[in-house]
Amino acid sequence: MHYTPRFVIDALLSSIANLPPRKIAEAEVALATARRRAEAVVEIDAAAAERACPRCASSERSSWGTTRTGARRWRCRTCQKTWSGRTGSPVAHIHRPGLFIELMRNMLDPNETPLSCRKMAHRLGLSKDTVWRWRMVILEHLASVPPEVMTGIVETDETYQRESRKGSREWVRKAANPNDPSIPTPPRRRWKDYGRKGPPQAIVRQWLRPILGVVDRTGAASFQLIADTKQPTIDAALAPQVAGDAMMLFDGAPQYEAIARARGLSYKVLIAGRRSRTTPKAFHLNSVNGLHAEWKSDFRTPFRGPATKYLAGYARWMVARRKGDAVEAFRAILA
Repeated sequence: MHYTPRFVIDALLSSIANLPPRKIAEAEVALATARRRAEAVVEIDAAAAERACPRCASSERSSWGTTRTGARRWRCRTCQKTWSGRTGSPVAHIHRPGLFIELMRNMLDPNETPLSCRKMAHRLGLSKDTVWRWRMVILEHLASVPPEVMTGIVETDETYQRESRKGSREWVRKAANPNDPSIPTPPRRRWKDYGRKGPPQAIVRQWLRPILGVVDRTGAASFQLIADTKQPTIDAALAPQVAGDAMMLFDGAPQYEAIARARGLSYKVLIAGRRSRTTPKAFHLNSVNGLHAEWKSDFRTPFRGPATKYLAGYARWMVARRKGDAVEAFRAILA
């Protein structure tokens, strides 16, 4: 007997309507999995429809079945190679793109709390190492997104994050082989080795890493790790994201005033972030201070402080959550 798609769908819906209570939860899980897979396939096919052959750039192609994920496969009539919307993209070797979008949704949705790799792996039924590799793909994509150009009143200030080598084995290796010249000596002791009082402030200041926050009154923001707080470094970070007609607000650090003067920008110095009686109420640093507080209390804490190796990516991730769209980001990765 030949079964039409309509007949199969009607039979499926009838079966779902008669499911016992204990099977309804299983059906919901299966339907959610199918929905995630279909969402990814639609985006992959849309990306393939807008591009030529990734190998020879020929636009002559023909349909050539589907991939294991269900996405449409194409064959180039010029070079005879097959490809799909994922070919040549960072997600080319990810065989469960529906779960990849689910991870992006958890990372970028401002209404959802970002989970650790272990908790996300438990939710998706994956290995924590797989979730970590996927997260690194997403952070690399965020690094390629150009910063927003901020206009109007722009607040800028820096905060500091203590240097962390979480996961590093350099202290363990040196302790196991103290006389081996091929193993370099760690640049400092581990923080816990200083005891309950912690290291001296001179050592703490030496290993602080500055993060520059920039916010305007429309909600646009950037949060980026910089090498130091010297004038050339800050100038290079501010140049691509502050419009020429912006009004800059900053504290009493002299390098900001020198940058504003050199670029011909309007500015107002708020010593220690405070206003005087004659200062307009619109002049404050509350927005950038709120950005710093969001990093310290809401974002950094769940991850117990990211390692400095990944600090730049985590800083960009926090800002991307403000206007994050997982599906739009997935399209950008495919492109």
